[in-house]
Amino acid sequence: MTEISSSDSASKPSVVSPSLAWMIIIVCFAASFAIPYFAFVVKDYYEDKAWIATGLHGYEIDDWKRENIDISMAVRWRNAGFKPPHASIWIRYGFNPETAGQWNSNGFWPSDARYWTQYGFTAQDAAAWKASGFYYPEAKDWRAAGVAPEEAARRKKKGEWPPLKKR
Repeated sequence: MTEISSSDSASKPSVVSPSLAWMIIIVCFAASFAIPYFAFVVKDYYEDKAWIATGLHGYEIDDWKRENIDISMAVRWRNAGFKPPHASIWIRYGFNPETAGQWNSNGFWPSDARYWTQYGFTAQDAAAWKASGFYYPEAKDWRAAGVAPEEAARRKKKGEWPPLKKR
């Protein structure tokens, strides 16, 4: 067996040159930024992979994420013709994508659509009444009397009011 003497290791000091020390510091410094950055990029790529598979583009994905709308809902809202900020407004008013799409395509804002729905109108019915010059409270009364929108508009021009309900 060979024995290593402590005098041999003392005679060979392990000195790192200043340039090598600086190189090690720079590499460690760069790694401290690069490793988390690439970890984030890889994580983001795998998260966005499912979004991209739906046909959404990168700029759209970020908008949907910013509005806290998940993938399946984002696809439904997009298919109904909405973009993120507009979809969020309809969501706050309690509409689903398909119903909101019907109201929006008939020219209604979420606040108006909510009132029309509270009075029992569908988007198509409300559009017919609105086109005849009525708002939801008056349209409700004419409809309760069994009068169609066009007839109600004609009668309103003559100065008639909706018939009172029998109690």
